[in-house]
Amino acid sequence: MLSRLLGSSPVSKPIALSADELFNLCRVERRRHAIFIMSEMETPIQMRTLVDEVTAREFGPNATSNQRTTVYTTFYQQHVSVLEDANVLSAPDGPSRMLHPEENAEPLAELLSFVEDVSE
Repeated sequence: MLSRLLGSSPVSKPIALSADELFNLCRVERRRHAIFIMSEMETPIQMRTLVDEVTAREFGPNATSNQRTTVYTTFYQQHVSVLEDANVLSAPDGPSRMLHPEENAEPLAELLSFVEDVSE
């Protein structure tokens, strides 16, 4: 649909998610941060690395340990499985271990960047 309006697609490859799945995935700021971070990764990263980066983006460089713990808990209990279902990342050893970037990370980041650009 966007490609018909714009003359080209804002993403490099199709995203195999329904509109409802896409909106649900992107409605939470922490997941949007994770999408951007995972899109920049070429190799797996540790869960704590993702949590540290999301915490810094959300709370700034002076985030407290309580804020980091809150971010970690929400990723462990909820966000990793949602991102895994959306093929943004995989966690073959469980959500507290290594996170592997997957095929939807890059096109979703491109789409989010496009939305940010047109909404400013």
